[in-house]
Amino acid sequence: LVADRAYFSMDKVDRYAQTGQDFVIRLKENIHVSRKKSLKRAPVAGSNVVADFTCILGTTQKQTVARHRIVEFTDYEGDVVRVVTNLRDVTAEEIAGMYKERWAIESFFRWIKQNLNVPVLFGTTENAVYSQLFAALIAYVLLKFLQTEGHKKKHCKRLSFAGFTRQLLCDTLPIEWRIGLKEIVECHRELYQLDIG
Repeated sequence: LVADRAYFSMDKVDRYAQTGQDFVIRLKENIHVSRKKSLKRAPVAGSNVVADFTCILGTTQKQTVARHRIVEFTDYEGDVVRVVTNLRDVTAEEIAGMYKERWAIESFFRWIKQNLNVPVLFGTTENAVYSQLFAALIAYVLLKFLQTEGHKKKHCKRLSFAGFTRQLLCDTLPIEWRIGLKEIVECHRELYQLDIG
């Protein structure tokens, strides 16, 4: 389980440790750590790991029952990220890598939401989800291609991708863009006919 700080609670990490559920969860900024014990580790060249230790999380009013491992590392902007885990036989660099992979997935999902315009999935089966995402991706690539090629035409004024898509779908593209798109489509139609002929 790799999760962001919104999913952190002291009860959860104790429960995960007790049930044997492996986890890597980012700590909230205000979580107090006490009784720190640094873990022995060989220095790794080029590592972004700042600290690796076990501790008790929380204050005397509310704290974890078990000791948990904390790995602190710097992100690409130089900010320190703290994650809590129960993984003991994994290097701190691997734990930092697990959390970074989670962010890569989050970034990909954000890109899908922003660019493919898939607010709702029409089906929940694997095939339905793949079909909808592939159809949206194909539409995105075609629209991006048309927008990029349109910018190469000297008489077409520059349009953002969102503006181009909105005007194309609302049928309000300027006349020079309509002429440019017609030229692009005709050119590629002729190339396609030459290839199969």
